[in-house]
Amino acid sequence: MNDTNFAFEDLGLAVFEGIVPQDLLHQINETIVASRHQPHAAGYRRGPEMAKGFAELLRQSDPFRAAEADICAASRRAAVRMFGPTLPDNVLYVLRCVDHQAPWQSYLRHFDSHFLTLLIPLKLAEKGERNGDLILYRKRRETTSLVHNVITKAWLFTQQNFPFPIRRAIIMRDLRQKRCVRVAIQPGNLYAFNGFLTKHANLDVTGGERRTLIVHYYDPDLSAGLYAVTRVFRALLGRIPEV
Repeated sequence: MNDTNFAFEDLGLAVFEGIVPQDLLHQINETIVASRHQPHAAGYRRGPEMAKGFAELLRQSDPFRAAEADICAASRRAAVRMFGPTLPDNVLYVLRCVDHQAPWQSYLRHFDSHFLTLLIPLKLAEKGERNGDLILYRKRRETTSLVHNVITKAWLFTQQNFPFPIRRAIIMRDLRQKRCVRVAIQPGNLYAFNGFLTKHANLDVTGGERRTLIVHYYDPDLSAGLYAVTRVFRALLGRIPEV
């Protein structure tokens, strides 16, 4: 789907095919590999800094920059109708690199704190049933109050700490019952969805490595500090990935 004239609130997933230049993907992947062999100053977290730099690099491409601008404009119109005109951009950049050694990063059903999520595949894992594919749930939530959002995210966070076999069994059951769909992504494409209203997760990776750049926009601040608490807890468990 290359048409950017859409009503974002009525769209589950938008796919913009072939707008991420292959040469930039190659440059980004080479940078990721090289960074793993470079020393860094104390306190420097490679993931967020690199993710933002990669997004700025992609914005040098006219098709990517135009698609991002159109998606953000449509998304912001929908977000403002829901949360008011003072909604800040609050852009968050995430670089996610997952292989077979990180099963704790998989089958984590959740809603994003931000209204819009852009997903840019950088590298695919090996082909197979467990290759890290994106899972999107069909039913989008309708209630977005502060209390409901905190309760929902707290319950999902509890489930995220279930043992791996249980987390996987829940999502495989939901796939069989068609409560959710499996999205096969492709480097070179740009994917956009409303992660605030759409519950989602990822499969685990059993071969190779899956790399994605994720950019979140428009945080209505309905987590009451829960995001910070869960992020600290995951950091203590080693659950925040670094490159």
